[in-house]
Amino acid sequence: MKYTLNLSAPAGFGRSGLRGLVFFCLGVLSVIGLKAQQQNDPKAEAILKKVTAVYQSYSTIKASFTLTTTPVSGRASIEKGNVWLKGKKFRLDYASQEIYCNSMFTWTYSKDDAEVTKENFKLRDNSITPNEIFTIYNKGFKSKYEGPVVRNGKNYDVIQLVPKNAANYSYVKLEIDKLTNKIQRVIQHYKNGTEVAIEVTSMTPNSALADTFFEWSPAAHTDVTLVDLTKKRKP
Repeated sequence: MKYTLNLSAPAGFGRSGLRGLVFFCLGVLSVIGLKAQQQNDPKAEAILKKVTAVYQSYSTIKASFTLTTTPVSGRASIEKGNVWLKGKKFRLDYASQEIYCNSMFTWTYSKDDAEVTKENFKLRDNSITPNEIFTIYNKGFKSKYEGPVVRNGKNYDVIQLVPKNAANYSYVKLEIDKLTNKIQRVIQHYKNGTEVAIEVTSMTPNSALADTFFEWSPAAHTDVTLVDLTKKRKP
């Protein structure tokens, strides 16, 4: 399993759906990096420029989030997690798994299995990595300003992004805080009617994060089995 950001990820976000989760977790920030000429709505373009300026001023980001999956039928499921970003590096803590990436290798730690899998970090087609958070210029969307909304006593601008290329979701909606120009909530609507929403509950920029924070530490997990998939297979 490659834990890259895939815009065509499935709607299920169980413990095995971390690839889709990473898109949403980082999608809270990633969609703001669209090039101005890709915007069809001047008002949406102006708002996204302000948002981009805010996030590009950060050297590191720590964000806590709540992810809610609402199927067409059945009860909504809610999960909480944390993500840390630094340049090309990221770390994700969600459900019973932790993912570490130092831009060269990815370690996926399953707490339930007491096992960590190490892989070479490799991009997939149509994927987005954390270091592309502010520059996903080729991931074309058509944007539309939907208007203001008041939620929990705060004022937000709502922007809809529709993918130009075929995808298994119809659109993404952003709720952007009018006062801070930060994205507070992202909602992805799938063609099967499922909606997945992630809301940022807290964000701390520019914290001091050592590079080793994004690497697996065997010394700190002596009881965890390492499965190393970075070794070349024999022909």
